[in-house]
Amino acid sequence: MLLSFALFAAENNYCRPILDDSFIIDIKGGRHPVIEQQLPPGEKYIENDTFLDNETQQIIILTGPNMAGKSALLRQTALITLLAQCGSFVPAESARIGIVDKIFTRVGASDNLSLGESTFMVEMNETASILNNLSARSLILLDEIGRGTSTYDGISIAWSISEYLHNHPAYKARTLFATHYHELNELATFLPRIKNYHISVKESKNKIIFIRKLVPGGTEHSFGIHVAKMAGVPQSIIKRANEILQRLEKEHGSDVSAMESDKTKSSGDAYQLSFIQLDDPLLENIRDEIVQIDVDTLTPVEALMKLNNIKNMISKEKHR
Repeated sequence: MLLSFALFAAENNYCRPILDDSFIIDIKGGRHPVIEQQLPPGEKYIENDTFLDNETQQIIILTGPNMAGKSALLRQTALITLLAQCGSFVPAESARIGIVDKIFTRVGASDNLSLGESTFMVEMNETASILNNLSARSLILLDEIGRGTSTYDGISIAWSISEYLHNHPAYKARTLFATHYHELNELATFLPRIKNYHISVKESKNKIIFIRKLVPGGTEHSFGIHVAKMAGVPQSIIKRANEILQRLEKEHGSDVSAMESDKTKSSGDAYQLSFIQLDDPLLENIRDEIVQIDVDTLTPVEALMKLNNIKNMISKEKHR
């Protein structure tokens, strides 16, 4: 194994990583060790720098078009960290890795038909496992959280997860969060350890050129229709999709931007739902039902039963 590490490192220009007790991951000129081997002869892998710590840049919100390389950046960060900690040189110009005890990933889409679980249910199960088991030295990689449900549901879940990771009372887990929800870029305006980055592209005559370079700042374009065109979707569909996109952008804009970010509390605080404060008998009953719940001992089945009780209370009120 060690001979293989040495031979591969020498042949592919790997560097010796620095491992220490800090909470810093500082990779200069990082490359994906697998994708790099699959490139056509003569084509150079586009290197990228990645920096995470628990004081200034704990969470990176990563936006950019489909196929630009967001997922590759997440994976290469995990692989470089893993290679460093198992005794190998790493594909980078330099790398400093503050010891990581757990690497959590929520990447890709899948369902579990045998257990009756949808893609979104699998996604939420895995996300819940991450959030319930993270530590101060964890490295968390989230790719497109929330895409398995409606747009506004997805944005709300992704937004809330980002706040939770940033405001966790005990742990500041280092996190890379790739998303198409450009609204999440607004989190950086009021959460100091969240930073926005994007994978750059160049537009030229209604075409896009993938630069594959990580640069600071968010982006508001996914270029999904461009990718559909590249894949060979019929031109009539592409044209109609552009018309619908322009209409939707005019009608809806960014509703999430109106969120009251200045009222955001740390997740260590109790979140007060506004409807609980209303003077309404039904809402008072719902409030009492929620207040009596012991979340520390609640099982998933009990949670569903409680939710069903609340739903029945609302249904009875509607039919009066």
